[in-house]
Amino acid sequence: MTPTSSRRRTAPRRLLGAVASLVTVAALAACSTAGTDGSASPAPAGGGDVATTTLAEPDAFPVSINHAYGSTTIEKEPQRVVTIGWSSQDAVVAFGKVPVGIEKFSGPGIEDDILPWLTDTFEGATPELLTSNPDVPFEQIAALRPDVIIAVYSGITDTAYERLSEIAPTVAFPGSAWETSWQDQTTMIGAALGQPARADELVEGVGTTVAETAAAHPELQGKTITYAMNGEGGVIVFCPSDPRIELLTQVGLEPSPGTLAVCGAEDASSVSVSSELIPTLDADAFILIDVDETVYDTLLGNPLFAALPSVADGRVVRVVGMDYAMATSAPTVLSIPYALDEFVAQLTTTLG
Repeated sequence: MTPTSSRRRTAPRRLLGAVASLVTVAALAACSTAGTDGSASPAPAGGGDVATTTLAEPDAFPVSINHAYGSTTIEKEPQRVVTIGWSSQDAVVAFGKVPVGIEKFSGPGIEDDILPWLTDTFEGATPELLTSNPDVPFEQIAALRPDVIIAVYSGITDTAYERLSEIAPTVAFPGSAWETSWQDQTTMIGAALGQPARADELVEGVGTTVAETAAAHPELQGKTITYAMNGEGGVIVFCPSDPRIELLTQVGLEPSPGTLAVCGAEDASSVSVSSELIPTLDADAFILIDVDETVYDTLLGNPLFAALPSVADGRVVRVVGMDYAMATSAPTVLSIPYALDEFVAQLTTTLG
């Protein structure tokens, strides 16, 4: 058996009806302004004016949202939305808003620094691209004149939060950095945009798809996984609290005993594991982020990695391409429909 790898270059195979209807109908309204002849014209991107759209549900504002750094009150429906960190832009789009600023993504499988499941939505209204790691671009964000800043899946510090809050109401993550589940992302952003009922619909719809996927693949139930990437002097292992592991447990898989041991009781989404501990990480399937298709070959040079039974037997699932890595590493109501079928197919091939 040889390791399975996958590289996506096409649009999603499927989108849930609930997601599709919200994105298609509401986003069209958010992307357009009325011309003098009554026709729609593309809204300007970045710092320009955006269309005023009323998508909020009745009595949705004012709303207060609790998070790790306190509580943020939003008085009225935001029109100019900035998202920083991973994932938040997906939920904003699913609620029919085109952000004026989003995180920049680059690498194999990504064109124009925008994740592929968003490119159609952004035609004619491309947000300004930001890079918030390692330093938040405060001046660039301020120039976008946001009504709200969404950072529910990010690593912003309390100091950065305070400074962002001086620019606009800012919603941070609910617990620890980089650990917000796709469900919590959706409900928090839904509340911030005045669409809590739609948030529940999206969570239910995507949750149903995940549950149906699990039911359709009993061969995955109870199988163990180690999910890792290359690290200095060893590997970085993703822990049970990481959203990518949470999603796979919903499909029926379980973190390997080695994963549980190295993660221990640490409240972290990932841990660095030194080379001498690699032999403890064996699993039914070893999932490896291999964006540029060099990581697996590099790790094979480490005899401890090469000797893992899962590696020697070819039970390695290689996540190839930045688009596929982002879709499977940072699950959202849009990226799950984009990648879940393919990811499960890889796992089934490996574990079958």
